[in-house]
Order: sequence, then structure tokens, then C-alpha cells
Amino acid sequence: TNLQAALGVAQLERLDEFVARKRHMGALYTELLAGLGGVQFPLARTDAADNVYWVYGLVADERHGDAASIMRRLAERGIGCRPFFCPLHQQPVLRQRGWYENQQYPVAERLYRQGFYIPSGLGLSVPQIHEVANAVRAVLR
Repeated sequence: TNLQAALGVAQLERLDEFVARKRHMGALYTELLAGLGGVQFPLARTDAADNVYWVYGLVADERHGDAASIMRRLAERGIGCRPFFCPLHQQPVLRQRGWYENQQYPVAERLYRQGFYIPSGLGLSVPQIHEVANAVRAVLR
């Protein structure tokens, strides 16, 4: 609709501001969580691109439990998280069509089992980011 288009254009005008904010949040999370063992963090950059931290995903080693148990423990501390996206070969609609029958993708399956996103919305304040990081540290000690 025209209203949605107007909102989209207005948001695009602020894109650089949003990306700068997300990168600041990502760098702050990385700093606050540094040294936490058994956890993979998002890369800040590769040879091809710089991360804009649309989301801030963590992949925990099995010793910390699976993502579902970690997210439950974080929820008990008031921190809402989301699991990584389900791998394509496990998507019900694709399985119902007979795709990916008897196929396994261990890396995708491990990422799905062990990966989760911590809060990273543009509305988060610096104190809230510290609160999330402290909870993650406490749960993954």
C-alpha cells in the first residue's frame, strides 16, 4: 500500500543510522561476552563483508546443554531468546513433499540444536545489553 511504501522510504532514510547502531550493539556484546568458553560468536567481518548484526547469534558447545535448555535458563532470568532457523531438510513442508528424504546435514543440525539469538533489537539500551550479557555469562559459566 502507499502507507507501507511511505513507511519503508522513511526507514530507508535512516538505514545508515540503524546499521551503525546494530554494529555498536554487536561490538558491545562481543566485548562483554569475551572470554566465555565453549561459545562461538558472530564474526565482525570477513574478506567479503562487514557484519551488520541483524541478529546476534551464539552457538554453544554441548557441555552447556542444547539451545532449548539454555534459552529456558535465560528465560528464567527474564531474557527472551530465539532458536536458530530450522534447517531446510527438516522443514515440515519440504519433508511432506518428499524432499530431503533420508538426508542428514550434521553441521546444519548442530547449528540448529546449539544456536540461539540473544536480544538485539534497535530499542535495546546499553544497560539492557549489559543485563543480557550478564545473564548469558551466568548461564554459560
